Amino acid sequence: MIKTRFGQYNGDSWEETCQLFLKKKYHLQDYQEMVAHSQGDLGIEGFTRTGLVFQCYCPDEEYESKKLYELQRDKITTDLGKLSKNKKELIKYFGDVKIKKWIFLTPVLRNKELISHCQQKAIEFKKKFEMKDLLDDEFDVLVQDEGFFVEEMLYVKAVLEEKIDVNVATPTVEEVIDWKQCEAESVQILFRKISKLFKGNSNAELYTNKYVDIIIRNFIKGQNVFDELRDNHPALLEKLVRIKSGIESHIEQELLLTTLQPKEFIQGIQSKYKSALESEAFGRMISYVLQEDVIKEAEADWLVRCPLDFVEGV
Repeated sequence: MIKTRFGQYNGDSWEETCQLFLKKKYHLQDYQEMVAHSQGDLGIEGFTRTGLVFQCYCPDEEYESKKLYELQRDKITTDLGKLSKNKKELIKYFGDVKIKKWIFLTPVLRNKELISHCQQKAIEFKKKFEMKDLLDDEFDVLVQDEGFFVEEMLYVKAVLEEKIDVNVATPTVEEVIDWKQCEAESVQILFRKISKLFKGNSNAELYTNKYVDIIIRNFIKGQNVFDELRDNHPALLEKLVRIKSGIESHIEQELLLTTLQPKEFIQGIQSKYKSALESEAFGRMISYVLQEDVIKEAEADWLVRCPLDFVEGV
């Protein structure tokens, strides 16, 4: 298996994922999957009526960069060779469509020399006179990884019933200290608010200090999680932000009317956020860990920015 930022793949699962990507992304260009038959896949996984041709490849195990490049390079060379070998058969499927771009789909690209190899093969094939009736005059060979299909990821994950996760490290003690030094005013606000959670407790000062650090850690991690989602799952992030904003817009009113103690109110807000996520089917879309990170980020963010405060005496 190859592990990437979006998931884990072997040859079969990558091909399945590619077909879902391609059908979603290129349906308006009449994408057509080339189902393998007794004579093989003819060197392509599918094509569009606009002249795009796709071939998928994923090794079944992790390799260091040099070995991975060699495998990808050789696969490109072999499958492009099938265009010549299967030209007559391919024309039966393509009709008048000529190949403008032959695109090699692979989960990760770790060596830029693969791009150079694609360029060399494009030049080589454009010079082949016998390929003129199959290839466009501007024929090109490209390599694309999973990053080209970020927009389609939510759809694919839902279809495959895979949950999205984000691998973000928990902030270190040093990172928490640095944040406190840079955001002194916010730290004072947090101490004022969180002290109310432990009012009357014999260890109030100790618990307040610990919980302030927890909130700051959750805030830092949450922001890093959102950065990852912004880069890799923008559609998912947009939906999460919409739900968070909807809950936030009512917090101030609920605080004025609540009879709950601060600690109970926070637990209630967390529960409401979790229910909102589940009502939007996020429980099936994102991992438990990611869901918890998102909920904790909201609590921390509201405490830092002040939508979440507690009336004296409550």
